Amino acid sequence: MAKDDPPTASLNFPATERYPWHASPWSSLTQRLDLLPHALLLYGQPGLGMRTFAFRLARTLLCAQPATAAEACGRCQGCLLLAAGSHPDIAVVEPLEDKTGIAIDQIRELGSFLSLRPHTATRKVVVISPAEAMTLSAANSLLKMLEEPPLGRVIILVTSHPARLPATIRSRCTRILFKPPSESDGLGWLQARPEMKEQHASLLRRAAGAPLLAIELAQEGFLENRKQLLQDLSALRSGQEQPSACAVRWKNLGTTRCLAWLYSYVSDLIKMNLGVSEASRLANPELTTNNNKLCIENNGLYNLLDVINESYKQLSGPLDHLLLLEDILIRWARLSRLH
Repeated sequence: MAKDDPPTASLNFPATERYPWHASPWSSLTQRLDLLPHALLLYGQPGLGMRTFAFRLARTLLCAQPATAAEACGRCQGCLLLAAGSHPDIAVVEPLEDKTGIAIDQIRELGSFLSLRPHTATRKVVVISPAEAMTLSAANSLLKMLEEPPLGRVIILVTSHPARLPATIRSRCTRILFKPPSESDGLGWLQARPEMKEQHASLLRRAAGAPLLAIELAQEGFLENRKQLLQDLSALRSGQEQPSACAVRWKNLGTTRCLAWLYSYVSDLIKMNLGVSEASRLANPELTTNNNKLCIENNGLYNLLDVINESYKQLSGPLDHLLLLEDILIRWARLSRLH
C-alpha cells in the first residue's frame, strides 16, 4: 500500500438508496454541513440501512456543490472520483476478506490517512462499519484520534450493537439513533418492493419493524427456517431431541440469525411473564395461544439472555460456533424442563 492510499477494504461505494425513514436524521445532520461534528455514531437495530446512510452522507461531504436537500450532485470532480473508486479523501474501514474483526493495523493506517491534508475535497471522511467489529486494541487506537481530531475530518461509525463499543468511544461521538418506520409506513414500503411477494406483515414483525431486515428474512426463507427452530426448542424441552443434533441444524441455518431469533423468543417469554398479552407487541405472537404458553421464571430467562448476548460478542472470535450453540441449547433444555 502506498503511503497516500486510503486504508480501505474497497472504495467501490454501493448505491445509496434514499429510505423514507432516513428523512429526519438526514435533515438534522445536513442543515449545516460546515458545523458537522467530527465524529458521528450512527446506531439502531439491524435492517434500517445505517451503512447506506453513512455512504450517502460521505458522498455529500465530498461533493463540491451539493444539490437541493444536500444531495451529492453526481457531476463534480469529487463525485466522479468517488464513482470511479479513486477518491483520495475517503477511507472505508471494515473487516478484511476472510476476517470477522477490524484489526489495530487498519486503525493505525487510518491515523496516517487522517494526518494528511485533503487532496481534492475540503475535508477527509472515514466510514467504519460495523464499528463493533473493532478489536479492543483497535478501538483504543481510534480513541486517540477522536480525542484530538484534526480539523476538516469527519469519522462516521456505524453499528447495530452500540453497547459492544467501549463507553469512551461512544462518549466522544455525536450519536444519531435510527428508528424503524411506523408499521403502516413499513408495510407500504415493503409492498412496493418487487422482491417481496407475500407475508409482509409477518416478516416485518419478525424483523422488529426494520424493513430491510424483513427483505433479508424473506430472501433467506426465514419463516420456514423458524418452524424448524420452534420444533427444536419444543423437542429439547420434551427430551425428544439432543442439543448436539439441534446445534448442527442451527449452525447450518446461520449462527447469527438463529441467536438473534432465540434472543427475541426469550425476550417475548419475559414480556409474557410481565403481563404482555397483546400479540401485536410480540415478535413471536403465537406465544399468546394456550398451546404455546410456557411457564418459565424470569430469573432463568434473564440469565439465558445474558448468555446469548455474551455469545454474540464471541462470534467474531475463534470459538467454534457449533460448541457455542450446543452450550446455549443445553441451557435451554435444562431451564425449560424444570417447568
